[in-house]
Amino acid sequence: MGSNGEELLNFAMNSDSVNTINSTADVAEIVLDTNLEFNKTIPFHLPQESDVEMVSVRSAAEPDPNKSDSKASNKSDSKLDGKSILESGTKPQAAPGEVFARKACLKRTNEYPAPLNHTLKKLNWKFNLRILISNLYMKSEDRLPGACVSRCLYNTSLCTQRHRCSALPDGPNFAAVQALRTTLHGQHYDTFLDILEMMVLQGVYPGEGVFDRLIDMAMILIAKEISVKELGDIYNKLIRTFFLLVDAFPPCWTALRPYYLSFLGVSHPPLRETRSTNSTQKLQFYIDLFEENLTHCSDEEIRENTKFYEKFVFNFSEEEDANMSQETVFLRHVQQYDWQSGKLCLDDFKRMSPAVRLARLCDVLNMLTCVLEIEFLSWLDHNRLRQSESELFQENSRSFASIVFEMSAGTRLSDIVKQIMSLYGQVVAKSMYPERQRILQRLVSLIVEVSNTAELKYEDNAVIYPSMGPQTHLLIEDFFKIFKSHNRKKVRTYLMAIRQLDPPYLRFEFTDHFLKLFFFPKKTHFGPEKVVGEFRARQWVKYNLKSEIEDDDDEQLSREDYLALLLSALKDYDKWLNLGGFWKYLMSKELVQPLTARISPVGRVVREAPKVFRLDALEEEVHTWKERMSTKVITGREKVNLPVASINMAKMCVRYGEDVRQMRVLRQLLQNEVYKEVDVSDWLTYLNNFLSYEESMSPVDSASSSLLGGI
Repeated sequence: MGSNGEELLNFAMNSDSVNTINSTADVAEIVLDTNLEFNKTIPFHLPQESDVEMVSVRSAAEPDPNKSDSKASNKSDSKLDGKSILESGTKPQAAPGEVFARKACLKRTNEYPAPLNHTLKKLNWKFNLRILISNLYMKSEDRLPGACVSRCLYNTSLCTQRHRCSALPDGPNFAAVQALRTTLHGQHYDTFLDILEMMVLQGVYPGEGVFDRLIDMAMILIAKEISVKELGDIYNKLIRTFFLLVDAFPPCWTALRPYYLSFLGVSHPPLRETRSTNSTQKLQFYIDLFEENLTHCSDEEIRENTKFYEKFVFNFSEEEDANMSQETVFLRHVQQYDWQSGKLCLDDFKRMSPAVRLARLCDVLNMLTCVLEIEFLSWLDHNRLRQSESELFQENSRSFASIVFEMSAGTRLSDIVKQIMSLYGQVVAKSMYPERQRILQRLVSLIVEVSNTAELKYEDNAVIYPSMGPQTHLLIEDFFKIFKSHNRKKVRTYLMAIRQLDPPYLRFEFTDHFLKLFFFPKKTHFGPEKVVGEFRARQWVKYNLKSEIEDDDDEQLSREDYLALLLSALKDYDKWLNLGGFWKYLMSKELVQPLTARISPVGRVVREAPKVFRLDALEEEVHTWKERMSTKVITGREKVNLPVASINMAKMCVRYGEDVRQMRVLRQLLQNEVYKEVDVSDWLTYLNNFLSYEESMSPVDSASSSLLGGI
């Protein structure tokens, strides 16, 4: 057999359902179970164009005591005679009785070979697994669950045409630019936002600095000369306009890359070394403000969804005590903001209450996080062929997130990364409002995913995926230590935080580090084998029942929470690798369908030729309108299959096979031993659903799965 055959053989030998495997070149024999009515050997010939390598599975049948040594010697002699016949080149002739016996055998078993032949023709389990993993690799939005996703991810070819390889978008004329400047400097914010929205709908890019103006407006908008209701309407409109701009002119637009880098406070690569040391990245600036403002908020304000507006109260006594000039007093009590300087002045922002400032900062951080998420997912989508350290940190095309988080080939835990993780630990400890807490959680997830993407390894131009690199393991461990420094006692806080983490591998890794605080093994990485070891060692005995723990004791992990946490981590591991999908397709013999994408937008209107309508003739030509308006609406185009990624199957086959084998061992262990001592009904429900395809297989399907190297 070739290399593929050896991999298939090794994969099958990991199974506890395969007894003996003998490789053959062109013929495979299936020996059915001895309890079946049709206990015959069925010859099966490979299809000529099939790329499935066959293995033969024979059951360890008991020897027949009626068979004598003479029969064995006759059988050996007949084999020798057959060999001599083949060497002589003559065609062997079967006896009439033997021909009749063969026909009777085929007649009795004619319902089995046909479906088996059909199954083997359509299934190459190794390529099936490659498509399954390729779908995980190619579906970029699943790398960051819960993140902001651009429309470009659903039409990559259109994004490449309009954004990736396109020039700058259309710019506004002089009159439009002057109108924007006049309305902004004159504090006519409602009109300013209306003009911006009209430009976006017309496909006109307003120009550099528009994102900065919207962020600044969100920070300083205060009810001095306007009512609270007007303030709320303007604030909601500017948030909507910001995301409308990002959607119309996304960060994946290559020509707009310098504008986005300027908005994020990052200089171009040639100027990065010579930039002023006083310049601060925008995310770093607002993270600092958020951390400072958090100390001024009460616990109740942090837990609530506070308003972003309040009625402005003039404080004249403060100005009298400060001995201010009349001009300064006038500027403090009117809506007068210096937009011409181009610098953010936080005087009005500091006059707001801490609760209102917290709401504004969360909205601004959400805007910045969405830009980073959209750009990173677009980077993954446009770099599907290779996503490794050299591509991610390439100076001219590196992702915005890697620049903002100050990551490099040897650095993961930078100062800003450490600050974001520390802030997340603080807001979880103070039980911040979940939607606001989730903004920092999304930043942590983005940090971990950028690190893990940079550690993807390629062997023979084939990616090893899914995988987790050593630096990412260390980064998650550092994240847990930082989180632990702010949450030292309450077990309930950890249980809540684990559920809020979005990436599955981040959840089960965080769970692994949390359980290591108790009796969990510390030297091995998390996986089904580690879970099996927990039950074999009867570790659940070391945890007390909930009924044995006092209500005010939040430092002990109960046995029920331990088992539930371990089961959730195993489900996350299954979701990360899609083990359940692999086992389903392997057992059901279904072909995995590759991902699809559209090549044109839906609902696009195409006019074949322009028509001229005269107003004075409209009434007379009503009956001709349908013919003259030659408009064709494309409701949709047929989807095309995305290419299948090159996956390193030599390693992934072994990994998937071993993990599924451990899942079967785990179910057997729970069914036979553990259920007698502890309630594992939830575990058995999950494992039975996971392995349900194995139980529903017919005897011939079971034999054919063994023939294909099934587990």
